[in-house]
Amino acid sequence: MTDPPIIRTSERTAFGRCPQRWEWAYRWGLRSKKKPADALWFGIGVHEALADWYGEGYDRGLDPWKTWRDWVGDEVRFIKANLTERDRSWFDEPVYEEAGRLGIEMLRAYVDEYGEDDHLEVIAIEQPFEIDLEVNDEIIATFASRFDGAAIDHERGEIVLLEHKTAGSIKTAHLALDNQAGSYFAVATIVLREQGIIGPKDTIDAIMYNFLRKSRPDQRQRDDRGRYLNKDGSVSKRQPAKAFVREYVDRGPREVRTQLQRLTDEVTIMNKVRSGELPITKTITDMCPYCPFFMMCVLHERGGSAWKEFRDAEYTIVDPYAENRKSAAE
Repeated sequence: MTDPPIIRTSERTAFGRCPQRWEWAYRWGLRSKKKPADALWFGIGVHEALADWYGEGYDRGLDPWKTWRDWVGDEVRFIKANLTERDRSWFDEPVYEEAGRLGIEMLRAYVDEYGEDDHLEVIAIEQPFEIDLEVNDEIIATFASRFDGAAIDHERGEIVLLEHKTAGSIKTAHLALDNQAGSYFAVATIVLREQGIIGPKDTIDAIMYNFLRKSRPDQRQRDDRGRYLNKDGSVSKRQPAKAFVREYVDRGPREVRTQLQRLTDEVTIMNKVRSGELPITKTITDMCPYCPFFMMCVLHERGGSAWKEFRDAEYTIVDPYAENRKSAAE
């Protein structure tokens, strides 16, 4: 009897966007040999910095901009050490240097904005979890991932799930239906109870979305209402979008049940695709050019073997579940 599949949050997102993308990324394990300084790379580094910053309780660690600086330096050294002659055609070190400077400025401004967040008593950071999903007493998958953290918010008098996000522009209208943090919320209370981090009657009450907009700080003076000023002290008509936004979204037991049911339904469909009961389909949108498999997909549409040659030249094969398998072994 084979083990039930592992399901990750990023995998759910990939399947929802395009089943073909999901198959190539998670069933075949294809990863581009190139490693550009893209939004995903940037977000990973900021998460690393904030994970080091928010220590247990009220303790705060190394300034996040310093962790970020060291992380970028390590990343660039690793990439350069593993470049082939062919890779040098895409590697653009100034892009990474510019991203490094931007991150330092952002995270310095973040600490200026929030200080040490004295009202947040952190109880979990980068919390891994594995939850079995069952249908009719049969395990159909293991939902394995990690959430950014949890804290007692003493200003609100409740326990909140922490969800850090970097974005070019901050959008919040969809958060009440956000699948990613919603699924974390659905399991977080169970996970923290099992870890003994919260009591058997304690619950997570809300998600605190912590947005950081990818932008350099505005150096102009501000008034006591936070508005930017002209040199003569008048309020400027040119006010930038907020660099940092915190949005609280309350979630209740009914929403937990809805999230878990949707997750189970998605896995049921994915398993039918795995077994061949349902076909692999493509979801074609104007976002396709941003997909890591775009050029291969164009060749795939034309038929023949050219797309396979492109695959072998441009991608390597990895285990997308390696982190979860390692955790299980430990």
